[in-house]
Amino acid sequence: MREELFWDRDPDSVSIEIEIARAINFGGFDYIERIQKKNGMKKFIDVLMKSRNLSRKAVNYWCLILNLDREKTTTFKTEPIWTPIR
Repeated sequence: MREELFWDRDPDSVSIEIEIARAINFGGFDYIERIQKKNGMKKFIDVLMKSRNLSRKAVNYWCLILNLDREKTTTFKTEPIWTPIR
């Protein structure tokens, strides 16, 4: 576990889902590869599809890589709370 990703939590109480979500959002490819090997691709995809705490960019990227429909993810089903002014 990369402890710098879990500065706000007790490392012993981090669930698998939170570890995978943080890896998707902030982890490098080496860390994501370890997470996938440790927990399996099925669990990785399950978190990718169901987590509400993932960035749209990260979900979009992994859906492209894994050939998944991003519109079926919770991230893309949920309306953003705010949109930046451009």
